[in-house]
Amino acid sequence: MKTHKIIILASALLPFGPAQGAPSSNVAWTVETHSLVRKGDASIGAKIETVETEDVNACTDCHGKGGAEPDRDKHPTLAGQVAAYTFKQLRDYKDGTRENRRMNEAVERLTNEQLAALAAWYAQQPVPTVEVDADETVSEETLRLVFRGDKKRLIQPCASCHGRNGQGAIIDVPAIAGQNVKYFVETMKDYAGEKRTNDIYSRMRIIAKALSRDEINELAVYYARLGNEQSDGSNQQAAAQ
Repeated sequence: MKTHKIIILASALLPFGPAQGAPSSNVAWTVETHSLVRKGDASIGAKIETVETEDVNACTDCHGKGGAEPDRDKHPTLAGQVAAYTFKQLRDYKDGTRENRRMNEAVERLTNEQLAALAAWYAQQPVPTVEVDADETVSEETLRLVFRGDKKRLIQPCASCHGRNGQGAIIDVPAIAGQNVKYFVETMKDYAGEKRTNDIYSRMRIIAKALSRDEINELAVYYARLGNEQSDGSNQQAAAQ
């Protein structure tokens, strides 16, 4: 009887068949991983972002110098991003748990130390000013989502994870203040449509599916302007390290 109980318990701890799918990320935040990211050499990262080969464009070709000037809205602003978050995304591209052919190819030959160096470089860059249409408005209802959430839809306040200033958190929560509007919107659409699945515990997928298109658009405007309003233009995100 005791053996049967052990087998049943072990079975309960296993994934529920194929539907469970692959892990959303292979990054384990061990002491070693934290140390690796903390020791990332920004001076090396500055050199890596300009390296170009026959097969792979330089980081600057799409994200701009220091990750501050993406050439098109579909590319994210990387300047001022939390180093641990950038490292995780680069590792996810390298491992294939986040899919984008150009990014997968760009990082496939880079070591973890080089990924950490890039992450450190971008974390040190000032949060850039982002273009936002002057006629875009943010409703009181959307502001409530930022600071109070919506219990009826089980939506936690954005600020509870991303911080009151949109500065992100130490491990896998990104800075979103200063992110360009169209990239923000497209990312949320990708989460809602299960095109992006590397969020731990499906947190962003659950939230994105609960939000309306108008709410997503207004949140994007709010956080873009929040980055522009940072008085000294420095990266509050780096302080999250």
